[in-house]
Amino acid sequence: MPFGARGPPGGGGAADSPAAFYWGLPVITRWWFTACISCTLLAAVGMLSPGTLYLDWPSIVYKFQIWRVLTNFCFLGKFGWPFIMNIIFMVQYSKTLEQDFKGVAADFLWMLLLGASLLCLLNHLTGLALPFLTIPLIFMTIWIWSRLHPNAQMSVFGLFNISSAHFPWFLICLTMLMGGTPVANLLGYFVGHVYWFLKHVFTPTAG
Repeated sequence: MPFGARGPPGGGGAADSPAAFYWGLPVITRWWFTACISCTLLAAVGMLSPGTLYLDWPSIVYKFQIWRVLTNFCFLGKFGWPFIMNIIFMVQYSKTLEQDFKGVAADFLWMLLLGASLLCLLNHLTGLALPFLTIPLIFMTIWIWSRLHPNAQMSVFGLFNISSAHFPWFLICLTMLMGGTPVANLLGYFVGHVYWFLKHVFTPTAG
């Protein structure tokens, strides 16, 4: 799993308290953060089985377990360093993107719903059958943010700077160096690029 980079500019300074941090998050980011923490924590203490959360179409269609359509975007696996970094990424980039929508939470929610729908479709059509799509959805937000803020400079581990336009590719290299697969990265990047292209390139050109 990828980890370690300074968040996007405009994320704000440190909050005075955990409560101030939590209530300072934009509404959709706050609900997504709450869902991820809750599902992961309840699974960690044995109060909730990940088997009831993952994306399973037979259970959705034939057993009417509709919640799986949402909960597969709200689970980040076991607690540990990857969980911490992924939740940080989710909060930083989701928060900044939601602010880019000028406080219109419904528009940001619509973006997430469109992205989640396309992720589910591609996950099925390509045969990837990833049980949880939380990570691809996070990477989708990272890709869209990097396209909207391509010239922002980011400090990586305090060792060197890279432009935000190159940050998604740095995460792929980091994932592979750590022995992981970049499938989740690439799936999220593809969906993010489709959204960004249709919203910010194709639509203005067509207009």
